[in-house]
Amino acid sequence: MVSDQAVVSRHCLPYQGNEEALGWALDGIARIISFISPAVFLSTSIINLAKKEAGCTVDEECQARIYGLRPSSFLTTYGTIVGLAAAFCLPIVGAVLDHTKHRKLVGLITAIIQLICIFVQIFVNESNWFYVGVLVQIISGFIGWMHTVTAFAYLPELTNDEHLLVNWTANFHMLQYLSMLLFLSFMLGLLYVTGYNEDPVLSARAASISCFVITSPLLLITWTRLMKPREAFQHLLSKSSLWTIGFQKVYHTCQKLVIKSKYRSIVWFFLNVMFVEAAQTSIATVCLTYMTDVLHMTPNENGIAIICLFFFAALGTIVGKKSIQWTRMNPIQSNQVSQIISAANTSIAALILTGPGQQARAYSIAAIWGIGVGWKITIERLIICRIIPKDQDAEFMGFYLFASQILVWLPTLVSTALNEAGISQRVGLFSLTLFFLAGVYFLCMMGSYEEAVARATQDEGSNEIDMEDRADVDAQRIEENENSSELDT
Repeated sequence: MVSDQAVVSRHCLPYQGNEEALGWALDGIARIISFISPAVFLSTSIINLAKKEAGCTVDEECQARIYGLRPSSFLTTYGTIVGLAAAFCLPIVGAVLDHTKHRKLVGLITAIIQLICIFVQIFVNESNWFYVGVLVQIISGFIGWMHTVTAFAYLPELTNDEHLLVNWTANFHMLQYLSMLLFLSFMLGLLYVTGYNEDPVLSARAASISCFVITSPLLLITWTRLMKPREAFQHLLSKSSLWTIGFQKVYHTCQKLVIKSKYRSIVWFFLNVMFVEAAQTSIATVCLTYMTDVLHMTPNENGIAIICLFFFAALGTIVGKKSIQWTRMNPIQSNQVSQIISAANTSIAALILTGPGQQARAYSIAAIWGIGVGWKITIERLIICRIIPKDQDAEFMGFYLFASQILVWLPTLVSTALNEAGISQRVGLFSLTLFFLAGVYFLCMMGSYEEAVARATQDEGSNEIDMEDRADVDAQRIEENENSSELDT
């Protein structure tokens, strides 16, 4: 029997005493900090250390090669490797989480490996930067992705109350934003006070130390105390294997989408997700390289740009909602507008960001990108919820996750190839525009939004709803679900 003291202690916890909800919140804080720390501070250090070893100064675009690559190609190559590994391994990781009882163990092991990687990065210097900064970060990036997938497997099971889950997810989302802003603000202040802000190596070390101190208790408490084991969600058939069952599911879903004409709109939607998600995911890697190598921005200045991106992404979720509430646009048209804005902003960035001393322009570009990210995610989540058949939502939502990962390696590969061929990095930055424009074309091919929704609901009367009523329904759906979106930057 549980003691009265234990009952009182549990009721003192937030989230109505739900330990797994508290664990998910703490894990989310650790995830965002462990992403921001290397993305902002370690990345700048890696580029500058690679330049020095190649015999260049940090204030020039280095054309020399080190380990077979130009210094400006290391981050994009890292993004390509992690993206390819994630795309290939997603069906396998999904199978382990669904068909075994090792979900908590996977979460704990990936958390420990990630902490080890962060600890090792504390010792980055001029002699070990390639092994500590590049190879270890590739491992950390892949493990971090696997850990995120594991955490999200717990999310829908935190409670059976749908309204409560929406509220909790909104709270998780705000905690992550607040934690990211506080961490960056703390680091910018710390580096200014210590005088490390002009030294990328010391900045990276300070960021890694802070990240390790903050995330260690959060991750260990979450995965040793708060998260609970899970039994297998589905049992493997006798002739099935964990190595192949995930790929078989993807193949069968692709077959269904191609063969049945009633899924035409969903096919074009998934193609849009593949290309636009790839572009938006690659913005951070490509642009951090560009800001460091071409604009010569310091770690502090890169941190301010990231703050602008995330802050305006939060505003973008509001813009996405209002775009169908205050206009006669349907969600497909609203999504098109958001992606056209992102494409135009990327093109403008390649045209006007030409050299040092343009920090204000870079911050403005980052802010507009943020609005596009938040707007797109809000509308995209609404569309997928409205156009997939209700009796197949689990299958298609799984494929939606797969579609969002399958091409994330391609933009960074294109950027790396152009850079290694001696073509200006501005062209590599501009190449992201093509992915956004391809996404806009795929949305055009989806056809009528009302018809796509009608096919999903199989409600013959749904086409008779006028545009104003449809906008009201969609706005209400966004208001209920917008905060459940995660920004995958």
